Amino acid sequence: MYVSDSREEEGEQNNEEQSFDFNTYATKKTIAKGLLDVGLLTSNASQLKTTISLGSSHEYFCTNIVLIAISVVLQVVVGIMLLIVGCIKLENMEQKNRANKLNNFIVGIVLIITVINVFITAFGVQASN
Repeated sequence: MYVSDSREEEGEQNNEEQSFDFNTYATKKTIAKGLLDVGLLTSNASQLKTTISLGSSHEYFCTNIVLIAISVVLQVVVGIMLLIVGCIKLENMEQKNRANKLNNFIVGIVLIITVINVFITAFGVQASN
């Protein structure tokens, strides 16, 4: 009885592993990253508006404009790359390796965007009433 139970459990585990759909996982991951990117893009647009409304008299005006512009451009690049990764069908090992490399590159760009946004916040301006 004990042997058959363990075999049934092994069979269930194998079925669960075989039923895992990498395409669905990749799609959901891509959508989640895209939604986070939209939130950050909205934040950058708000910071850009505040910076421009305060004018060039602010001591970090140029720094903020340049950092926000770089951040927005990199976010657009990440968005395009996420679309590419989302379209890749993970049917064979070559495609999985390609998607993995693109995903790792996207993570690197997201890290750069995060660092840039830390500097945007550090040099940022607060609109006073």
